Formats: sequence, structure tokens, C-alpha cells
Amino acid sequence: MIRSYFLLSLLTFLLTACNTEKQPRELFEQQQSGVCMVLNSYYYEIELPNGTVWYCSGIDEDGDLANFTLDRDEVLEHKAMATGTAFFIDDKGTLMTNRHVVSPVVSNDVIKKATSSLLKSLKEYAQYTQLEYAQQYEVLEEEKSKCYYIDYWGNYGIDRQRFYEIETAQQRLASDFNDAQIVVNEITGIDASRIKVRPINEIGIAYNDTYVTKIEDFIGNNPCVVTKISDSEDVDLATIQLKNKETPSDKYIFKIKGRDVIEKPFTEQVADLFGVKKNDNLQVDQDLIMIGFNAGLILGNTKQGIQAQMTSGKVSQLPDGSKVLYSIPTLQGSSGSPVIDRDGYVRAVNFAKLRGTDSFNFGIPEKQIINFLNQ
Repeated sequence: MIRSYFLLSLLTFLLTACNTEKQPRELFEQQQSGVCMVLNSYYYEIELPNGTVWYCSGIDEDGDLANFTLDRDEVLEHKAMATGTAFFIDDKGTLMTNRHVVSPVVSNDVIKKATSSLLKSLKEYAQYTQLEYAQQYEVLEEEKSKCYYIDYWGNYGIDRQRFYEIETAQQRLASDFNDAQIVVNEITGIDASRIKVRPINEIGIAYNDTYVTKIEDFIGNNPCVVTKISDSEDVDLATIQLKNKETPSDKYIFKIKGRDVIEKPFTEQVADLFGVKKNDNLQVDQDLIMIGFNAGLILGNTKQGIQAQMTSGKVSQLPDGSKVLYSIPTLQGSSGSPVIDRDGYVRAVNFAKLRGTDSFNFGIPEKQIINFLNQ
């Protein structure tokens, strides 16, 4: 009887001890230090087959090259910027985020297409100016005929000053026409498939509770390098690493459920010995919490420095292998945020919203996270 009571008490203890769920506020206070705001500052180099290099900061609303210039110093003053969220996953300064946060926002193909369109426009403009030069030349030719005259006594004469002015103007037009023809010939000879696009970007992070006022507060203080990018279209994941390869000692390191390097708490190890199993699979209506920087600096920048936000919701649709749907509201800037369960484990990485609503969003599920890290 005593033995049965002891076993029952032990089983009750184990079941209670295995319930490690915390209140969202507790989790936020514990883990917010491990979440960082990411800044991606970038521009593009476009090399034409003839060796000419153009620069731009991306694509504008009309689909054209934004801040197009031939001067590198000029594009450096107008670099594009994008922000997102990342979180520490080890003590070596490694952070996880989305691929689209740290890779160029615009694909090389889109830049090439806009470049080809610009080349076409430049060629058409050059041809149009040639037509104008030819018309102006003809007008001057008519003016030249008026320089000849017959004087009172019937002698032929010429206004040499005016004639010289007209010929000088015609020579300039002919030179401009030839220059335009060089442009036409040069563009005609360009093989668009040989245009090279090189995105040039710098990555930096800012810690929660710190002050940021300029790009250098990210890239100058905490520069990062991209260490891994998923090559799978369905897996929007990447890792970056602080250049000093050291996670600050006061920053929380997130744990990913099911990852090999994560050791089970003592109570879970004992529970396994007694066959007490907890369902680790995500369940519909299960509580999830996201910690990140919704709207980037717009919401994150406060009088106390940048502040991460906690948003919560429930699993709306089980993972289909590539994504999990949940009812956590998000805004742009939350890409790369950790989505955790009530035990504090990362169960997804936020990456996209359901178009037309801020209330349903998608995350890369845990299984894909582990596969990506183990590759």
C-alpha cells in the first residue's frame, strides 16, 4: 500500500514537474535580450559587357532603377536599408533570421530587367535626339541659303559672318549626331544576358534596450557576416554571425525544440525513465508567442532605446512541411522573429503574412529549422 502510494506520488510529481509552461510575461522578460534588430544596408553594381559600371539602390515604384548613377560615391549616399529581426542560437555570436532579411531585397533578374529597359530607353532617346539634330540641321541649311544676295548693281554677295555662324552650328549638330550614333551602336551591341549584377550589402545588429540613431550604430558597433543561406525556395532561413564570433554574456540564447545539442531538463530525463511522455507536436489552438521588432524602428525606437515587442496567438493550421500558420499579428520588421511555445522553445521562425490581413502569419516550422542547421 505504501509502495503504491509512493509510486502514485512520484508519478504525480513527474507529471507536474514536466509541465514547464510559463506565463508569456515571464518568457518575454527572460528571452527579450536574445532578440536583435537587423539592419541590411545595400546597393547594386551593374557591369555592362563593355566594362562600364552603373550603380543603383534598387527598384523604384515605376519598376525603374532607383537612384541610378555612374558615381559610386553618389550611390553610397543613397543606399537602401531594410530591417528585420534575428535571435541568438549559440554562444559564438550566431543568429538566426530570414533569408530575405539579409539577402538583397530585389533579385538580380529584376535588376537586369530594369537595366535592359533603361538601355532600351537610352537607345530610343538617342535615336530621337538624332532625328531632332537632323531636323535642326535642315533648318540651318535653309537659313544658309538666305546668306546669299544680289546687290543693287546685280552683283552676287554673301553674308560671311552669318554663313560662318550657321556652319559652326551645323558642325556641332553633326558631332552630336555622331555621338548619339555611337550610343545607339554601343547599346545595340550589348548582350543583355552578359550583364552582371553584384549586390553589395553590409549587415549589422542592434541589441534590445540600446540606442540607435544612425547606420553606424548597427554596422559600426555590431557588424555581422552572413554565414549560411537556405538554397531551398520554401525555406526562408539564414544565419548571420557577429564578426567577433562571441555572443555577449548577458544575451539569452534561444533553444530549439528537438535540436540535438539541446539537453533535456532533469525532470524530463527522469520522466523518460518512467515512460511519461509529453506530446511535442504542435497542436491546433496551441499558444504561441513571438518576440520581435514589428515595424522596425517606427515602433521599436523609444525613449528607453529600441524595444522588442511580444505578440501572441494560436496555431491556426498545422505545419505542412514548409510552413505553419498562426494567429499572431505582425508588421513588417518582424521577419526573422522567434516564435516560441509556452515552454520557451523555438517552434518556428516568422517569415510572411497572409496577404490582406495582419492577423494570420506564417512561420518556418521547427523541423525545417533543424534540417537547415544540420545541413
